[in-house]
Parts: sequence; C-alpha cells; structure tokens
Amino acid sequence: MTSMMAPSVNLEAMHVLQFDYDGDDDIAYIHIDGPRSAITEQVDDAWYLRLAQEDGEVVGMELHGLRSVFLKNPYFTKAFLPSIEELEAYTGLPFARESLRIEGTVERLPRTTHLIILLIGLAIGMYDAHLRNDAEPFADVDWN
Repeated sequence: MTSMMAPSVNLEAMHVLQFDYDGDDDIAYIHIDGPRSAITEQVDDAWYLRLAQEDGEVVGMELHGLRSVFLKNPYFTKAFLPSIEELEAYTGLPFARESLRIEGTVERLPRTTHLIILLIGLAIGMYDAHLRNDAEPFADVDWN
C-alpha cells in the first residue's frame, strides 16, 4: 500500500458503471462514472481499489484473476453469476469472450451495481484492516 488514505463511498453519486475485461491478463477494470485520475491501493494479491486523489472516494477497482481466482471460488461465483447473466443480456455477448467492455447506468445494470457495492464493501473492510495492521477482517470466513 502506498498511502494512508481512508476510502469513502458516495452511493448517491453512482450513475454510470464501466466494466472492462482484459482476457489476456485476466483483469477486470471497474470504473464508477468513467475512468478518473486516481491512486491505486492494493487490498490483497487480487484486489485493488482506485481512490480519487483529492478525497479518497472509491472511483473503481481492479480484480486481478477474475477467472482464475474469483470465478473459481464458489462464494464469488454465486455472487458474480447474476451480474454475468445481466451483462450477457445487456450486451448480447457471451461473458466467455477474451475481452469485454460494458458501460451502462446503474438503473440498467442493477445486479452489477449490487455486485460492485458488495465488492467495494469487502475491499474497504480488508483495506481498513491493513491500515490498522489488524488481522484480516474475513480471515475466519470459509469462502468455499
């Protein structure tokens, strides 16, 4: 981690979501209200929060290993499945593509919005624990 910035979330300001998947590197890039200048903070080996430089507001995240880490975990597969179905219906494209770019309003992508809010909440919890040098907040949870 590079800074001691406390992340914040402004759910009322969430209007547009952009989801980009790079299949070559197996990385999902999630932008809230479009890509913005931000600091990338590592949460763990696979999660990175994107925080606005001026106020620490979460403006996005990166998920490294979307297929190889997240979608191989039964807990996350269940959480991602409604969003994947929604994104496939929204675009008419299979999620199995090597690259994918989707942009839509939170009203048009409600399941994906819920997933992103869940992921941001989990990431902030882990990030906060790292900042306080505490134990992992979800270390006792069996994700399988």
